[in-house]
Amino acid sequence: MRFLLVALMLQAAVAAETAPGGIRLHPAGHGWILTDARGMTLYTYAQDQKAGPPSCVAKCIEAWPPLLASSDAQGSGEWSLALREEGARQWAFRGKPLYLSTRDAAPGDMNGDELQQKWYVAVKPIVTPPAFGILKTASGYLLVDQRRMALYVPSGPRRSPDDCVDDCARSWRPVEAWSMAVPPSSNWSIVARRDGTQQWAFKGKPLYRYAENFNPGETNGVGVGVGAWSVVVLEPVPPVPSWVTRQKSDGGELYADAAGRTLYGHDPAGYHLGRVIEHPEWWRPVLADATARPVGAWSIVKREDGSRQWAHKGLRLYTNVRDREPGDISGVRSGDRVWRPIMTSGQTMPGSGL
Repeated sequence: MRFLLVALMLQAAVAAETAPGGIRLHPAGHGWILTDARGMTLYTYAQDQKAGPPSCVAKCIEAWPPLLASSDAQGSGEWSLALREEGARQWAFRGKPLYLSTRDAAPGDMNGDELQQKWYVAVKPIVTPPAFGILKTASGYLLVDQRRMALYVPSGPRRSPDDCVDDCARSWRPVEAWSMAVPPSSNWSIVARRDGTQQWAFKGKPLYRYAENFNPGETNGVGVGVGAWSVVVLEPVPPVPSWVTRQKSDGGELYADAAGRTLYGHDPAGYHLGRVIEHPEWWRPVLADATARPVGAWSIVKREDGSRQWAHKGLRLYTNVRDREPGDISGVRSGDRVWRPIMTSGQTMPGSGL
């Protein structure tokens, strides 16, 4: 019976990796990115409810066009149709209406992700057992347990679950599987330990929690035992240009230039629509040389004088001349809220910018 359940669940997982016409699923380590037929990234809006019409209306749709459905479209399974106030029908995934972003210029752009902590890339996550989840961190998308604690696999000689017992198991706690648990996909399996318990395994490697992790997303076990353990990173963070550094600040870890100067994104269409830069003498554009090439979320835009300027998620980048030390964020306190420091977490620093 158990083998039959596994087969049925695997069949359902394969069938579920499809989408209606006009929507595409692009594989990523943590799931599938939803796009339209042209490959343009789709987004969900945190203020939308699963019941009721979409909340993005009027001027909102000028920046976030809804993904409208054809007149003969039919919802099925996770895909449904939300009726907009003006009568149009909009595609929705798991009850959340789908939108495009005018910030995106080309397929693969994700410039609207985490904007204002209200807009997020629409993702169909990989299938996990009920006690597991996915957490986005500065290290990438991590596989976590129900308390959002990072999970590890052996990367050294400890390949078998019975290689970690006694003292090892006190620091590295096996992730037990209950007796009737069924792996939801081919990525998951259950292995028997010699003490009679069962342990979850991901992609053939047994899973563990590290006893010295106390907060969600912590990865204190990395480097313990001379690299014998690895945190399960489903999708690494996108690459950054070679000149970019990471610096700690009062508001959290942020990106900076090679000299440690905080990088700020400028959004003239953000908090104050059409507002000009206050005190332009404080701000220096981050210029790209002739050999520089876009990478990850970092792009290059042409300035009016013909020079090239770095941008992050579509926002042109600047440094502030009042920042004296690495991690300074004087630009946040300038009073002009069209600026925000570029945080490594991808989130917006409280009290700044968008």
